[in-house]
Amino acid sequence: MAITGTDFQHIALECRDHVAVITLQRPDRLNALNRQMGLELHEVLDQVAGEFPEIRVVVITGEGRGFCSGADVGDMPARMATGGNRKPNTGDNGPSITMKLAPHLREIPQPVIAAVNGVAAGAGLGIALSCDIRIASENAQFFVAQTRMGRRPDGGLNFLLPRIVGVQTALQLMWTADRVNAEEALRLGLVSKVVPAEDLMASTMELAERIAKGPSVAQRLAKRMVYKSMYPEGDQIAASEMEFYSGMLVDMTEDAKEGPRAFLEKREPVFKGR
Repeated sequence: MAITGTDFQHIALECRDHVAVITLQRPDRLNALNRQMGLELHEVLDQVAGEFPEIRVVVITGEGRGFCSGADVGDMPARMATGGNRKPNTGDNGPSITMKLAPHLREIPQPVIAAVNGVAAGAGLGIALSCDIRIASENAQFFVAQTRMGRRPDGGLNFLLPRIVGVQTALQLMWTADRVNAEEALRLGLVSKVVPAEDLMASTMELAERIAKGPSVAQRLAKRMVYKSMYPEGDQIAASEMEFYSGMLVDMTEDAKEGPRAFLEKREPVFKGR
């Protein structure tokens, strides 16, 4: 049965019994996040959390070759000129739509599984890490793309990545922007399982359906207790604020403009440390 009622441009929402499958749909851009996709993700998360009580598990995946390649680099120059994902002259001086996705995913009561079919980079990696469980296709790759753009990590990566892989590994991945393949991701604890590409959705749905048959009240309480103890609210708020204000600072640097420009011109960036 498909859940209907809202027309989305960049995502699809389907209900399979008690499992909601959210598919990111900008395959020509490796499902890169733009403002519209971010708004739609927030809307659909609110829907599955509050409007559809029959949903017990949520699965997130991407259409085509990518899971989510992060913020759309083509939009970066304009976004930086108008304060990120915030509309100018609205008084919205808080974290952006993209920054709010990570806590939103952790706050919805249902277990959330990421079926990582391809590249999960930058804010897309943040989305994957914000899910409760991650299953990866053998084709999946993970990296902190913001470093290549002359920017600081965002999308919850500063908060989540060191808690998952440790400070040393997290900083190395942030500083080098090295790509991590699926098997290395499994070794580091970024994912819980790696499967052949053709088996990804079947394996993910098998786990989702198994969880959906369990005691949903107890499962939701377990999720809430784990995150409340691991990620105290004050720590999350502080991390979000630091991510926001550091983003404002880095966006004023020459390097932050050089990164997207070099990417669009298909050349290596020349960073000057200013």
